[in-house]
Amino acid sequence: MDKNKILIKLSESAMTKVWKEDFAKQSFPQKVFSAIWEVEAEVNNGGFSQYFFNNGRASAWFVARALEEIGAPKTANICKRAIAAAFPSGLPDDLDCIRSAAADFSEDIREKLWALDKEFYSYPHNLTDLLFAYVKRRPDEFGSLPDPDDV
Repeated sequence: MDKNKILIKLSESAMTKVWKEDFAKQSFPQKVFSAIWEVEAEVNNGGFSQYFFNNGRASAWFVARALEEIGAPKTANICKRAIAAAFPSGLPDDLDCIRSAAADFSEDIREKLWALDKEFYSYPHNLTDLLFAYVKRRPDEFGSLPDPDDV
């Protein structure tokens, strides 16, 4: 089994809180996992516009910190720039305000986000490897992970 499949199984298990517990109530390591899992799922499925509209937006305030925590500063910078492009006055605290703004992004904002989507898709860091290493170092939080097959 490869690292990605191990992470998928982990995300579906009771050992993670992603999509199972309110983001604000999660422990720091769980927030790291959830924020990265959500940004990857949403941006890869529909770009930053979708990320800010869907439930992943709950972790938007934390995503850059999570990426920096696992050693992905370039990807963190892309996320910071996406937040700044989408919300020039700052990311709202209220999740409904974020969704409402995302529903009405101007064409200019959508174009800026599309450029950042493409940067994100270039994967300046291997997020699978970095996230796997992060959770592997925390068996007390995520359980003991199997070693990936040497293929």
